[in-house]
Amino acid sequence: MCGVFGVASVDPLTESRDVLEGLTDRLAHRGPDDRGTHAGPAVFLGHRRLSILDLAGGRQPMSTADGRHIIVYNGELYNFREIRAALEERGRSFLTDCDTEVVLLAYREWGVDCLAKLRGMFAFAVWDVAQRTLFLARDRLGIKPLYYALIGRRLVFASEMKAITGHPDFRCSANLEALSSYLSFRTVIGDRTVFEGVRTLPPGCCLVYANGTVSLRCYWDVPCPAVRKDRGEAFYLEHLRGMLPQIVKSHMVSDVALGAYLSGGVDSSLLVALMAGLQSGPVRTYSVGFDVPGYDEGDHAEMVSRHLGTRHDRLVISAAGFLDSMDAMIRHRDQPLSIPHEPALLALSHHLRRDVTVCLSGEGADELFGGYGRVQRSPMDLRKVRLFNALPRPLREIIRALAKAPEVRRRLDLTDDVEHFLHVYHWWPMDEKSGLLSRETRETLREDEALRRQCRGIFSNCGSADPYDRVLYFFEKVHLANLLDRLDVQSMTASVEARVPFVDHELVEFVSAIPLHYKMRWKSPLHMLCAAFVTSEAASEVLDTSKYLLRKLADERLPRSISHRRKLGFPAPLDVWLGGPLRARAREILLDPVTRRRGLFDMAVLDRLLGAEPHLRYDFFGKRIWMLMNVELWFRAHIDRS
Repeated sequence: MCGVFGVASVDPLTESRDVLEGLTDRLAHRGPDDRGTHAGPAVFLGHRRLSILDLAGGRQPMSTADGRHIIVYNGELYNFREIRAALEERGRSFLTDCDTEVVLLAYREWGVDCLAKLRGMFAFAVWDVAQRTLFLARDRLGIKPLYYALIGRRLVFASEMKAITGHPDFRCSANLEALSSYLSFRTVIGDRTVFEGVRTLPPGCCLVYANGTVSLRCYWDVPCPAVRKDRGEAFYLEHLRGMLPQIVKSHMVSDVALGAYLSGGVDSSLLVALMAGLQSGPVRTYSVGFDVPGYDEGDHAEMVSRHLGTRHDRLVISAAGFLDSMDAMIRHRDQPLSIPHEPALLALSHHLRRDVTVCLSGEGADELFGGYGRVQRSPMDLRKVRLFNALPRPLREIIRALAKAPEVRRRLDLTDDVEHFLHVYHWWPMDEKSGLLSRETRETLREDEALRRQCRGIFSNCGSADPYDRVLYFFEKVHLANLLDRLDVQSMTASVEARVPFVDHELVEFVSAIPLHYKMRWKSPLHMLCAAFVTSEAASEVLDTSKYLLRKLADERLPRSISHRRKLGFPAPLDVWLGGPLRARAREILLDPVTRRRGLFDMAVLDRLLGAEPHLRYDFFGKRIWMLMNVELWFRAHIDRS
């Protein structure tokens, strides 16, 4: 795994070689083993290498024998031997045993069509010396990051934004629409970033820069079929029994030590069980938690470790360690932290780096198999709302008067599928967020017009599909992308390559075609009837079984106490800490004169919020305070300092 950086221009480059090599070295944590560069009149390519395969060979930038095409590549190609064999049959010869050369010669042979043949995680750039064009590409699900910006008549790209924002001609300014998206969804929807002018190359897309212009093309998207053929539970289970071990096996190929993140939940536990069945010695496993009762899954992880005979290591962090790391992490992350457990993930990645360089992780299973029933079941609630609005008006008024809970009354008017979804899926609800922002900020955002438009665009991509499948599609496009981004950043900060077998695109294509009732299944007809009288949040994992097929597979390899555990989701005890160090730190940051002068928030509302007591489930109150701290600390680290 590596870091890539480059500049391409229609004019001769004016930046000094030292400046460009310095920007490359901003990615040194991604590749501590080696640095390579290539400089031409109108191009510079930089590479930082973390050696995983072919340790002696594979230096980058790498060029074809005739010198026409030059590549910088970040990723792992799990079918590179098959593609290599196909290229050798077509007369191509190889000088190394690494996947970088396979990608380079595949592009030379097939051009953009080579992307359809690649199976793995990747982000790479190829410079065509003869045509003076730059080609950028990113894997289908966005496992590996790639950012770019147009600075004058130059295109600058990098694995992390810091190598772009550090360019001497780049002027840092905040994108308020992106920050609003962060407050709503803890991530930025679409290809914008928190920096004006910096974009992310979307998953499943490629880009060509030629003659000073950028053209974008998408070569793959998450399937969202309008009609699904039901082939029966036995068929799907049998297919997954054969498919999953092969995928995991391909992700275990490495010339360096390998391990696994193990939380004790069903996803990571099944992954480790599959790994244990594929290697002769014990799997190295690692878990992390917080020193607050109820916020550490370590006991469950150790139970799985004993059952599978792994070599397990457990790390526990405190509130002090969590808060003390925030400033430095936000500076390094280039954007606000997306998920409260990121400090724990970073600490664990540094901890395990003493033993291993590659670590497998269970991201993707919840989005693919239906693990977030609280939201993924929400079309059931929308159906009830629409039935309510079909009643005669007098009857509706009687029911509305009987509904005492404000939340229920708010939902009765949400008949639009996107607005209903946004009401259910959020960190800061749209209306509450609007009340928190200053008048000037609200006017700039125009009631989140851009954010709503982006959400509608995602839903419209699979407009003819079942409402449940549209929600699952949104999770694959937005929720999963956020998890993958935070995993890449925090693992690579510690020079660890994280691999995610559940995000294999062939698995995604297969599972996307499986009918919903094999993912989230009612426990009985009576349970389904009871669901008519409660919300999706109350029904999830009480009246139904989430990730039904995955749990059936886990039953074959794990204790039932693990395979049927309710989802915990790696929580951080933010509400608990609000009674002590977190609240003091939040008031220090958010009520500071610097924050007041910035004018982003309504300070009177913010002051009342910081004096309130936690009142939401899942530590959501503390999470919201923590997000506001992230925004202000990001401004100070990246905008004020620039």
